[in-house]
Amino acid sequence: MKSAIFFYFFIACATPSFAEQSLGVTSIAVTDEAQTRPLNLSLWYPGSGGTQEDVGANAVFTGVIAGRDAMVTEDHLPVVFVSHGGLRSAEDSGTWLTAGLARAGYLAVEINSPRPTNAATAVDEIWHRPNDVSRSVDAILRDPVWSERIDKDRIFVVGFALGGTAALELAGGNFDLQSYNLSCDEPAQGPDCAWYQSQDVALSAVDQIELAKPRRDTRISSVVAISPEYSAVFSGGQSSVEAPTLVVALGHDNALPSVTPTALFTQAPFPDAH
Repeated sequence: MKSAIFFYFFIACATPSFAEQSLGVTSIAVTDEAQTRPLNLSLWYPGSGGTQEDVGANAVFTGVIAGRDAMVTEDHLPVVFVSHGGLRSAEDSGTWLTAGLARAGYLAVEINSPRPTNAATAVDEIWHRPNDVSRSVDAILRDPVWSERIDKDRIFVVGFALGGTAALELAGGNFDLQSYNLSCDEPAQGPDCAWYQSQDVALSAVDQIELAKPRRDTRISSVVAISPEYSAVFSGGQSSVEAPTLVVALGHDNALPSVTPTALFTQAPFPDAH
């Protein structure tokens, strides 16, 4: 199954066996027609040369040394689009994952979405994030350099937290709107519920029409959702996805729902992870 194969590489990318692979990193800016939601894509890949710099270091994560604008050393690269999630995360917070994927032979594209300035605008991020991934796929497929270096039949998505929710949407998952609107009621399901409540913003303030739209992107072969937020509010459960999907649960507080695995849906708990 595609998701099982992808998960093998996902685990392998974090192992020391790939530590000697030189890394390259570069950036692409993506704008929309209205110029209202610019994206900054950080592209990680097997590379050599370039100006060595520490990328992604912040108060939470250790950075990774890579060659800025290094020469690409491989062709026909499978592509992983990484949506790190977090409403207020710093740029390149997913470097811990994108660098590992690049060492394993992928082009890993981290999507740095605009940070919402307040809870009233942040409430719509749940449907903006899958759109950001699809726009990023558009950008790479249009790019005159990268479109010639990638394997267009192997396009994947890895999402973490809110990015994991986006990954499930891109795989075909749709929300039960009523359940989502109530998901910050007790017991609250989302890590940002307290922030919303502190600014007197209800989840029901989300654009209901946009939230109801299907976000399935058929160009994406399979997805991995790591500790996805709001995972209990998908219509028919997460197993209703239409693309090979793996849901990874990290830690004891991220227990997976009781869902019967299907030919397209697999779960993997790691209770001792943090």
